[in-house]
Amino acid sequence: MTNEQLVARIQAGEDTAENMRKLWRQNEGCIAKMAMRYQGYAELDDLKQEGYIGLCEAVRQYDPEQGATFISYAVFWIRQAMKRYIDNCCNVVRIPVHAREWIQKYNKAVNEYRKYYGTEPSERALCAMLKVSKKKLCSIQKDARMGQIDSLSRPTAGEDEELTLADRVCSGEDMEEDVIKALDTAFMRHEVWLAVDALPDRLPAVMRMRFLDGKTLEQAGDSMGVSRNQIRDFERKAFRLLRTERRGGKLRRYYEEYLRAAPVRHVGLESFNRTWTSSTERDAMRAYRIR
Repeated sequence: MTNEQLVARIQAGEDTAENMRKLWRQNEGCIAKMAMRYQGYAELDDLKQEGYIGLCEAVRQYDPEQGATFISYAVFWIRQAMKRYIDNCCNVVRIPVHAREWIQKYNKAVNEYRKYYGTEPSERALCAMLKVSKKKLCSIQKDARMGQIDSLSRPTAGEDEELTLADRVCSGEDMEEDVIKALDTAFMRHEVWLAVDALPDRLPAVMRMRFLDGKTLEQAGDSMGVSRNQIRDFERKAFRLLRTERRGGKLRRYYEEYLRAAPVRHVGLESFNRTWTSSTERDAMRAYRIR
């Protein structure tokens, strides 16, 4: 039987379920092709199910006296059902259908303006093209931005079906730089303690208790049988010796060349507007003061 004959029987209430099943089977290929056009927005099986709902609505509304074939008439209802499902269920942010219609008009106007003039349209031009007020245009632009929000859990196209959008987001970490910095820091620490161990008398023991074992002045003094003030004097003497060129010159040069430059952060816009100096200018002024 043809589509029109099956629809006539369904509308007449004759074996509705069986005739609807036959109508579905006869048009399943056409509905599947339509669903494939939107499979980037939703699962194919879900779209086909919505297509069936649209087919049922088309059966209820179809009038053969209008002169159109059933499938030509049903395409509109099937497409509408799929689009509404995508609008209502397949977006992170729920945007009403009427707002999406304005977004489509907005995007079309922007694309036509770019194509014709080769530049971005102004607010005044967009208001004239869409025939809306500036307030309405701002509302449309806000909805358009909201519609671009995506879920980080959404699977991405590719060979690995389990790969999500979150897996493709850059972490902001530089593994190579982190490894190099860790190695430089470890080498620097090794050299520092070699310099500490070369200090005279009891200074190496004091420095290890204070900065490796984490002991307080009192605890270090009790361990060595001296007062806390004497421990403080030992500590100051150790730092004074380490700052000399003979003992600490190599460490200072290594730090400035490999470690000091690593954590430099450029001056942001807010800081620049407040101080009117960039990181480059600050380094230059520091170098000038040293000279």
